[in-house]
Amino acid sequence: MSDATRLVADYHRRLWAEGDLGAIGEAFAPDAIVHLTGFDDRAVAAVRADAVRYRGAFTEVSTEILTLLTDGDRVVLHWSTVGRHVGPYGKVPATGRVVTMTGIDIFRIADGRVIECWSLWDGLDVYDQLGVLPELW
Repeated sequence: MSDATRLVADYHRRLWAEGDLGAIGEAFAPDAIVHLTGFDDRAVAAVRADAVRYRGAFTEVSTEILTLLTDGDRVVLHWSTVGRHVGPYGKVPATGRVVTMTGIDIFRIADGRVIECWSLWDGLDVYDQLGVLPELW
């Protein structure tokens, strides 16, 4: 396993499986950028806010790395995270449902730190599992 691959795997495990917010500042360079659906932001603040929001809404969290690939300065992480919805998630009140989120993150690494990240996850499937989407068929 390369150093870049290990960095991403350790970061993912520490943050999403263990809830260790310190993993963000250790993995990401201070001026790193994250590209999320609909906006770009400073990675450390945006990822921290996302993790706090997720952990406030979901318990019994587990995560699995489905695929981890490295190509040059890029690491691609395909992940799946499961949690029980026990608190507000955006405008959705707690449902008690167990929800599986899947996504792909692409990390650009320089000098042993993440300097850029593209994060894509299937939000439509999450809201469907929460039961807040209308029945379309």
